[in-house]
Amino acid sequence: MRFSLTKTTKAGVKAGIAGALLALMAACGSTGPTRPSGPVIARPDEPLPDQDTIYEEGGLFEEAERYDRRNFMRPPHMDGEDPVRVGLLLPFSSDNEAARRIAAAMFDAAQLAVFDAGEKNYLLIPKDTRGDAEGAAAAARSALADGAEIILGPLFSESVDAAAIVTRAASTPMIAFSSDLKAAGDGVFLLSFPPELEISRVTEYAMNQEMVRFGVLAPMTNYGDRVSGAFAEEVFARGGVIVHEERYVQEPDEMLAPAKRLAQYSKEIIPLEMRHGYEGDRTKPVAENASAEAGYTQGYQAVLMPEQGTLLRALAPLLPYYNVDINRVKILGVSSWNNPRLTREPALRGGWFAAPDPTITASFEKHYEDAFGANPPRLASLAYDATLLSARLAANGRRRDRFSEDAIADPNGYFGADGLFRLNADGTVERGLAILEIQPGGIQVIDPAPRSFSPGY
Repeated sequence: MRFSLTKTTKAGVKAGIAGALLALMAACGSTGPTRPSGPVIARPDEPLPDQDTIYEEGGLFEEAERYDRRNFMRPPHMDGEDPVRVGLLLPFSSDNEAARRIAAAMFDAAQLAVFDAGEKNYLLIPKDTRGDAEGAAAAARSALADGAEIILGPLFSESVDAAAIVTRAASTPMIAFSSDLKAAGDGVFLLSFPPELEISRVTEYAMNQEMVRFGVLAPMTNYGDRVSGAFAEEVFARGGVIVHEERYVQEPDEMLAPAKRLAQYSKEIIPLEMRHGYEGDRTKPVAENASAEAGYTQGYQAVLMPEQGTLLRALAPLLPYYNVDINRVKILGVSSWNNPRLTREPALRGGWFAAPDPTITASFEKHYEDAFGANPPRLASLAYDATLLSARLAANGRRRDRFSEDAIADPNGYFGADGLFRLNADGTVERGLAILEIQPGGIQVIDPAPRSFSPGY
């Protein structure tokens, strides 16, 4: 199954969305919380029982049978119809202002997808998670009480964990927006941007350019752990070596010493006392003909630097400052490098990173801006793709199997706002990413994103 963006006029989109929203509001009669730019279609939820008891004996059936079809949401304009109800869980009333803005934008993107899909029987039911685990569980239960056959969201990992307890107990699939891989599987699909995919793509590309020896300079954070671990797995699996790794606290002064230590390993031949596994005097010569050992006795050809923004602009110049030849050593990054300001940093010139193809994402951004008069945040595309995917599935098959695991995890994948992607049976996502290079004149695509998951494309 595939879908792509469709063209609509700004006035047409706004009129269509406004009409659908008013109809839903009239049907709901809600006194629930509101989002910054308009109403949230949700009603007060009943008190939530202890989540740990759901999976006790009888809990699964009690959860699945607690929802009465006679009480399912049915707007007046759908009288006589059998709507396909889809829950959308977002933190509309979060204490965090940025989270509220993202939720509002994701809701707008979801409405845009509903308009683009044009499915008359499709009913989107937004619910407010409040940005916390308890709110997410309550929102999931409220959406199911309104008849949701599939849940889209929530956004935060702790919210996904809490909502998943409810949806799994009710045997209802969920397409969540978190990148926390621990939540994936057993009916939960993660439509997100996991850093492991970016690392895999840029590592594969670098090694196809005959690079086999690498350095790592990563922050001392959970994200740094995750990225450096993924990088090590990708390098070793492809027969390369990590010559040296340094971690740092994310403060400018704390970056100096780790960068200086890493710089010493950029030498063409690494001194004996600095080599991997050195434990004192060695009487035997280094086996230069052994590929793994040779990787540790020679300097790195590329350095992974998974930092962003101001900290990246402070970190990158430290390598040439400590005499690393950046014309010889390639700097590798992550998708957050897709920032025009980085083109002004000479130390990053020629750096590679993996990200969605900007020519594809630009199409969605313009589509969103034409409809709402603002640029969408990055996560808005997730809500658009999840909603459009669910609308396409809703048009096919019977209620019993239209949102089945096999239907969602189509091996052919989908073509959405950020390009090619597919959801796997284990709940993880795969994405077709491009390789981009930082140049003074702008960020350029040097290896396009694939257009198909078939070999050779």
